[in-house]
Amino acid sequence: MELSAGQTANLGFGICALVPRILLEEGQAGKVTWAIEQGAVGGMPLTGFAFGCASNADAFMPSPNQFTYFQGGGFDVTFLSFLEVDRKGNVNVSKLGKKPYLTAGCGGFVDITANARRIMFAGLFEAAAGLKLTSEGLFVEKPGKFSKMVEAVEHVTFSGRRAKENGQDVLYVTERCVMRIGEDGLVATEIMPGIDPERDIIAASGGRVTIAENATSMPLSLLSERPMGLAL
Repeated sequence: MELSAGQTANLGFGICALVPRILLEEGQAGKVTWAIEQGAVGGMPLTGFAFGCASNADAFMPSPNQFTYFQGGGFDVTFLSFLEVDRKGNVNVSKLGKKPYLTAGCGGFVDITANARRIMFAGLFEAAAGLKLTSEGLFVEKPGKFSKMVEAVEHVTFSGRRAKENGQDVLYVTERCVMRIGEDGLVATEIMPGIDPERDIIAASGGRVTIAENATSMPLSLLSERPMGLAL
């Protein structure tokens, strides 16, 4: 829903690699050109351990040339994942002491985010371990082992302060809410139906995320397995 026809979008490893599959389900696959750091342009990026490859790509660029394009901010939007986010909007993807086997440094993350005009970060609000959700509306039946919304990230791979100074448009998308960087911390601007803002967002984040006065409700169709009727 954050995409428009004719755009070029960069994808990072993780849950965001599934975004092209949504457009495919909705009959919109040809509307956006995907660019990934390994060099594929267009087509359908693959997921999981095959990420970096693409089927039916329009072109394959040498990775250094692709990075020149990323460093120059030539793309319209990037979709990236996160390990943890803090109240200042800083993002960590490169170091996590409790699970060191999950991290292998920042890769091309810094090159991509440095001059991106629009950045969409996506991930679960709490750790998947222990988390149990129901989807009749979204209800948190059992909380995750720990919140991914922290006081201060362990490693600053992306600076929220720098993004604000540079006028970058940054969204943090989770299953519970969509957030932006506010004056005093992260602010939820869109909330999934069924979510209790006080319990599932404010309390679950230790007060690090607040609710915007004009917060809106996400469409319930997001939870349906049927096509949403998305049009770009």
